[in-house]
Amino acid sequence: MISRRAKRSFLILSAVLWLLAVDQAAGASFKPGLKLGGGLANIFGQDAYRQEWQLSFFAGISVEFPVIKRLAATVELDFVRKGSVYRLEEDGLEYRERYLFDYLEVPVLVKYCFDGAKKMEFYVYAGPSVALNLKARLRVTFDDLEETVEVDNLGGTDLLLTGGVGTAVGFKPGSLILEVRYSHGLKSVATEPGADIRNRSLLLLAGFKF
Repeated sequence: MISRRAKRSFLILSAVLWLLAVDQAAGASFKPGLKLGGGLANIFGQDAYRQEWQLSFFAGISVEFPVIKRLAATVELDFVRKGSVYRLEEDGLEYRERYLFDYLEVPVLVKYCFDGAKKMEFYVYAGPSVALNLKARLRVTFDDLEETVEVDNLGGTDLLLTGGVGTAVGFKPGSLILEVRYSHGLKSVATEPGADIRNRSLLLLAGFKF
């Protein structure tokens, strides 16, 4: 697990990046926003054995500013619940391991807007995301007994590629947004040398952009 000092450094750097983005956007018509949502998350890789998708949730803030016509850049600061589920059933009993990984993510996204109807736009976006592991737990359930322990072999940071599609509908004083987003882990989050375990998630997001 990452040290508290490293976590504080990441949080400070995230805040600085956010403030720089706001300052850069202040000279243009920048648009702050709020997004909430949920979906599915899973861990995958050569060392992820029979892992199933589990429910995920998302909450974040964003700032968007134009680059050129139809092209914009967005910086976000997001909380995302990830993880997966492993199940084994035998003789009518179920053994379940549920991994719960809480991350603070900073995506830097490039957005392209298409022509749309009046007061409505459609867009696609993609870019890298850097994530900080805030908390990782393993919740084991067997025969109505449950125990939760801390996961200490998960790396402190993650790097992902994030992409999505969305639509924005104009409502004064801003726009209502709806997005589908997929994030794919580019590196292993396991601390064991040579191990391959990565995060991915598929989310449905709703929010408002001012």
